[in-house]
Amino acid sequence: MLGEFEYLLLSAASRLGATAYGVSIRREIEHATGRACSLGALYTTIDRLAEKGVLTNWMGEGTA
Repeated sequence: MLGEFEYLLLSAASRLGATAYGVSIRREIEHATGRACSLGALYTTIDRLAEKGVLTNWMGEGTA
């Protein structure tokens, strides 16, 4: 079973497709809900969904 925030995160990641990075997912959630989203909550939820096998994540190279 998924919580509301998990559902929002998965929906945002799905809409964004290949451009679904943490910051873009956060922006999408904030736009959809009109509420602030902390990066800590976002990355904790991403990790939890990855542990459940619902989502795959990875750390990429830093950008300038």
